[in-house]
Amino acid sequence: MKRIQLLLAGIVTSLLVSAQTEFDAFKYLQPDIFGTARYSSMAGAFGALGADPSAIKDNPAGLGIYRSSEISATINQMNQSSEADWMRTSATDGLRKGGFNQFAYIIAHSTTSKFSRNAKLNQSNWSFSYNRLKNFNRQLQVNGGSQVSGSALDYISYFTGNIAGYDLYDTDDYNPYNNTSVPWISVAAANAGLITEYVYDDNGETAYWAPVLENNETVAPSYFLRESGHLDEYSISWSGNFNNRLFLGASVNIYDMQYTASSEYKETFSVVGDMSLNNYINSSSSAVGVRVGAIYIPVDFLRLGASVRAPLVYSNSDVNYIDLEYDNGGSDYGTIYSPEGYNDYKLQSPMVVNLSAALIQSQRGVIGVEYMYSKNNTAKFMDDSNNSFNYRYENDSINAIFSEQHMLKIGGEYKLTNRFAIRAGYAFSTEPAANRLSKEMNPNTTRTDIEYFVPGGAKYYTGGIGYRDSGWAFDLAVVNKVYEEEFFAYNPNKVSQNLRMPSASVTTSNLSLLATVSLRF
Repeated sequence: MKRIQLLLAGIVTSLLVSAQTEFDAFKYLQPDIFGTARYSSMAGAFGALGADPSAIKDNPAGLGIYRSSEISATINQMNQSSEADWMRTSATDGLRKGGFNQFAYIIAHSTTSKFSRNAKLNQSNWSFSYNRLKNFNRQLQVNGGSQVSGSALDYISYFTGNIAGYDLYDTDDYNPYNNTSVPWISVAAANAGLITEYVYDDNGETAYWAPVLENNETVAPSYFLRESGHLDEYSISWSGNFNNRLFLGASVNIYDMQYTASSEYKETFSVVGDMSLNNYINSSSSAVGVRVGAIYIPVDFLRLGASVRAPLVYSNSDVNYIDLEYDNGGSDYGTIYSPEGYNDYKLQSPMVVNLSAALIQSQRGVIGVEYMYSKNNTAKFMDDSNNSFNYRYENDSINAIFSEQHMLKIGGEYKLTNRFAIRAGYAFSTEPAANRLSKEMNPNTTRTDIEYFVPGGAKYYTGGIGYRDSGWAFDLAVVNKVYEEEFFAYNPNKVSQNLRMPSASVTTSNLSLLATVSLRF
């Protein structure tokens, strides 16, 4: 009921308040390996090989390799586990999730027209496909032990600065969530009595805010996170086979992203009381993009490929709120409910370049190598009019801290018989940002999730088998993605040295089993 009462205030005010941070861009920028079982078992090193539905999303020229039409579909079972080490205290959590990974309809057409013969166009192929590019499903816990001198309240007190108490306290005649000049995390903490206002005696102006904690009081922190969602691609692609040596292709792609995260950051105070910051955020995004590519076969045993994906402009809509539970001892306890904050904005992603090569060993074996490059620091936030002026602060941070992203994929296949093949692969991606990255929040933000993860690189270990008959094929693959992150309960650079809570190291493993069925005709 309290949430419903606050809804109108949230709709009115939060449209005017900036909410996103640089960390929201990571969901869009980091690459991943998703696709058919054959593609996945070779670590996605298919840019020059082609003739696989998922290869088309990396290089649409691979569609031209097809000589017959095909329908394929892939399912995936993922087992995710995360291990966290925070101040010598470890925690493990995870989840299982199944899903539909890919569907494609390939139309292979041999050309016979006079124009095609003059252009040496042997094949003119089309495809209609769906690919899951990313899976955000994850559950993790981070436990920090006890007797920690720093607290999230130290950061919230700093962040609140010298905002006057009358701007933060909720009264019968004033709703602070309607004030577009104050941050919602400060409103919640002040009304919960977790931070205290100190004023100058001579003029009564606010001097600073401080935590309710006593001097030298310690806390026992813990954190729980559950994420869900996906990034999907729907594509229409064309590719031409020119004299069996040059293959050119292009695709028009529609992107759909859904992301939900619910988290609880809790501190138990050593003297009396505790608090829990329960944050919720839901994001939905869409974009339309174009990719072009080419494959050239200079000699029969070698294929060379290249593709470029134009920058994407994602249209985003976010909803966020916080439930702050507090217990200050005795009868002073309860829950502070914020309204729902709404924010619409755009994010332009960088151009992505793929270079690839493949070695063909007669009819028995293939080896593929692929390199992906994107200059992440060219990403930028924009408003609905594609104007980035109001996002100068965020975009300057992206330009200064985001790194160039590199990904290398290597995979091989060997046919034990004419119908049965084994496959293996390895891939890794570099860190998407400098390790000095920290979360900078706008002074009037509706976002209350002060914690953040600094991502590291990712490694992929893959393998699989496949069986091919004259009109059908069945493939199995296993993919283990391992990536590391550094967790921060709040930005430690904003508080004094003795109040800086140490970071936690988090290692996540996504072990996926994929199965693909394809029919050729």
